[in-house]
Amino acid sequence: MPTNVNLETREQRKALDPRDAPYYKDVAKGVAVGYRKGVNGATWSVRVFNGNRYHKTQIGAADDTVPADGLTVFVWKDALRIALAEPAKADAYTAKYSVEQCVADYLTHRRARTRSAESLKIDEWRLKKFVENFGDIQVSDLTTNDLQRWRDRLVTPPSVDPAITEAQRRDKLRASQGSANRIWSICRAALNQAFRTGRVDADLAWRRIQPFHDVDEPRKRFLSVAEANRLLGSCKGPFRDLAQAALLTGLRNGELVRLTVGQFQKTRLEVPTGKTKTRFVPLTAQGVTHFKKLTKNRAAADLALPNQDGKPWTRRQIAQGMRDACAVANLDAPTTFYDLRRSYGSLLANAHANDATIAHALGHADKISNGGPPVILIAEEDVVTF
Repeated sequence: MPTNVNLETREQRKALDPRDAPYYKDVAKGVAVGYRKGVNGATWSVRVFNGNRYHKTQIGAADDTVPADGLTVFVWKDALRIALAEPAKADAYTAKYSVEQCVADYLTHRRARTRSAESLKIDEWRLKKFVENFGDIQVSDLTTNDLQRWRDRLVTPPSVDPAITEAQRRDKLRASQGSANRIWSICRAALNQAFRTGRVDADLAWRRIQPFHDVDEPRKRFLSVAEANRLLGSCKGPFRDLAQAALLTGLRNGELVRLTVGQFQKTRLEVPTGKTKTRFVPLTAQGVTHFKKLTKNRAAADLALPNQDGKPWTRRQIAQGMRDACAVANLDAPTTFYDLRRSYGSLLANAHANDATIAHALGHADKISNGGPPVILIAEEDVVTF
């Protein structure tokens, strides 16, 4: 199959067989005119190699069966002129593109796609650090060394403190490396979009940087009954209601903050698990009492667990509430809000619930048998009172 054919005249092109892939004619270094011949017509295109990959652009129809008009139908000379101008246009497009512009374009793209305003806000905060350091630098001028040194400075090594053990020091370092990974991940996503959209011709500078490995170890923190009560005693106002609901239901953070009054149904909660599916989370007598208090004389569409402003809790607000409560409770180990969900599962296990029951209560759909949701029967005397 010819890879570099003559395309200048109709007679030369007439001899070519129709096919899906274009025929190419090199016209300059890294530049080729493409000719795709179909059964009912043919089209011109241009292919430019930038040293790393090919960029392909459609030109228009070929004048094989209809006269050229210079607008939608072109002769060979028109295709050649457009192809030779394409590299200059590409150079002009990519010549000036700063990191600040790159991040702005990425956030515009994210706003058009994301459904989570909070997630976008967190990523904006992470990218702000990147812009503060590299904002005026052209993306094409970024180097692996500069990027990696900046990423590494995001890690805060634990200070020497004889009061903490080596295991605690390692855990703090791992947590800091995990945070650096999350910040770098969103910065790399912005740079990758610049490459995908053709604003820069190479991505090797940031593709070489590897994340810190083995830093996202699964947490194994479970609160004892005494710790849970100390923590709740340290929580204030609406945050106490939220934390107690987490310990009584095991719901995920997002499920709790979106929970409405109408989802409380006498002895259970109806929790959406997808566009059309729901699961039912049974409540103990204490859970029923808690949600009766939260939902009394309120409309079904109201949030069951609003923050102090009557709005949904944000991740930052929840994290801050946990930090404040843990500081007052003086817990021995760091505790996150998600640990409350994990502790709920542990308490179910201690109350002699089987694995299927726990999986259903926590919404682990992949671990629930096809026989339908189990009936959860937990003796009230086996359930811890908070």
